Amino acid sequence: MQSSLSIVMCTYNGAAFVKAQVQSILAQSYPFEELVIVDDASTDGCYSLLQQLASTDARIKLFQNPTNIGYNANFEKAIRLSVGDYIAFADQDDIWEKEKLALMMEAMQPSTALIYCDSVRFSDAIPTNPQPNKKNRRIEGTNPLLLAMFNTVSGHASIMRRSALMPLMPFPKDVYYDWWMALHATISGGIQFLPYIGVYQRMHTQNITIQQGLTEQEHRHRYRLMLNNHLAAFATIQNFPAPLQAFFEKFSTLWNRSLTKKFNGRLFVFLLQHHRLLFYYKVRRVPIISAFKVSFLFCFRW
Repeated sequence: MQSSLSIVMCTYNGAAFVKAQVQSILAQSYPFEELVIVDDASTDGCYSLLQQLASTDARIKLFQNPTNIGYNANFEKAIRLSVGDYIAFADQDDIWEKEKLALMMEAMQPSTALIYCDSVRFSDAIPTNPQPNKKNRRIEGTNPLLLAMFNTVSGHASIMRRSALMPLMPFPKDVYYDWWMALHATISGGIQFLPYIGVYQRMHTQNITIQQGLTEQEHRHRYRLMLNNHLAAFATIQNFPAPLQAFFEKFSTLWNRSLTKKFNGRLFVFLLQHHRLLFYYKVRRVPIISAFKVSFLFCFRW
């Protein structure tokens, strides 16, 4: 018996691009159960457009929040409204390749908690010869420490087993839901990566996770604050083995102190001690030199 698959998508003021994304989802070759869309009180006509689309395909299950509840809470609501054994996540402004779901479901091992594919960004036209990003190593497997500094698991490219997903909610308010899912997935069956470009991620000024027009120092400052929130949440995970929980508690404490100190020498030492794990995602010819440079930049507050 084939496992059922639900797709969940959250929308907010996405009238400009949502139709193309919904059409790319409905055109999937894999026979998915439903496309659950929860609109987060849009004001731009997005919901009316979705109503028109829902009237043409019974697989679309459309809901709207009376007031805006935010990105994480809205995805959580969409997940709870879905029924599939597996959940795929969709952003409102991307485009999916037709075989995305089919190839991912075929590749996914029964014990795997989460599988994700590759994605590339575009602004105007979808690239005709897309190439994978070779700067970052894709994280997979069962070691959560590989995800302590950086996350390569994008929600828009992920499918997660429902039984592994439901215990993770509610999502913490100040973390990226896909990073939270990925970290938990490492200890509930593991992560798979499929080297296939299945998603074209549209870049525009309203993207939540793509920050454009910032200086290098501004990017670094925002990253510091973002990682501080994530490490604080990771340190609260109770089903980690004791050594892992102790690692995240120490890392979180050191990182938090670095926000107010001119230079945090203890954090610098900690990052270098664990650089093979913390900077695993970086593809560098001489990893230790790269780790030394990056560690210094994050431990020294300009």
